[in-house]
Amino acid sequence: MPQPPSPETLVPLLGDSSATSRRTVKAALLELGAAAIPALRRAADGPEPVLRARARQVLIELRRRRGLDQLRELLLDPGASLEPGLLAIDEVLGAADPALDIASTLDAWAAATRDRMGPSATAEEAGAALQQVLAGEAGLMGASNDFHNALHVSLTRAVEDRRGLPLTLCAIYALVGRRAGLDVALLPFPAQVLLLIRGESSQQILDPFGGGTQLTEAACVRRLNRLGVAPSPRWFEPATDAEMLTRQLRNLAAALRRHGRDRDAIEVMALLEHA
Repeated sequence: MPQPPSPETLVPLLGDSSATSRRTVKAALLELGAAAIPALRRAADGPEPVLRARARQVLIELRRRRGLDQLRELLLDPGASLEPGLLAIDEVLGAADPALDIASTLDAWAAATRDRMGPSATAEEAGAALQQVLAGEAGLMGASNDFHNALHVSLTRAVEDRRGLPLTLCAIYALVGRRAGLDVALLPFPAQVLLLIRGESSQQILDPFGGGTQLTEAACVRRLNRLGVAPSPRWFEPATDAEMLTRQLRNLAAALRRHGRDRDAIEVMALLEHA
């Protein structure tokens, strides 16, 4: 029985002048999946411009499919963590950058936060440390220009560009806070997610989208009133990571629709319908 062509044999054929041949080769590489990635990466970094561009296109599609598969699994797990879910979204968006070590950046921000807190920091002191590191030093801010750009959903792009949607920035604050040993959670406020830091005798609410501003409960109630939303204890109950992942996928679908990417938006919503 003949063996199927190897990735090393198939990848150079992406440079073929025949569109029909290229479609056949691309389909074969996608069928190989992860096994084709090393050969595609070599071509994507190689000297031939046409082959380089086509190899990158196949890599993006492979990562998109991998991200969708990961999200399907995570959405079935009520205890799923937010970080792998956000990284899977980046694969779907094509925003994942293998050259950018997101974990190391988050680790460094967490170390800087610990250095500013002291051994027995209150929730207020922890919030001030997070704000100083992430908003002050790293420059993380809400995306005011082109707010609905789908890339503002991306964890990778938010870390790289220092701009993002409310939930994306809240997630960064939460991931850094957890690495720093803090008890943090996300509050599912309408329109704009907020961050909750819980201490031994107090708690603090932050608005990462607003530069890490510390908020009182009264200030949060005023926000609800401005939105025409009745104050309720449920807005102050921490959401699970799985719930926030679902909300972020809805954000992504809405952004894709605004940019005319209806097919991609439908694909994202299908994940939620079958979860």
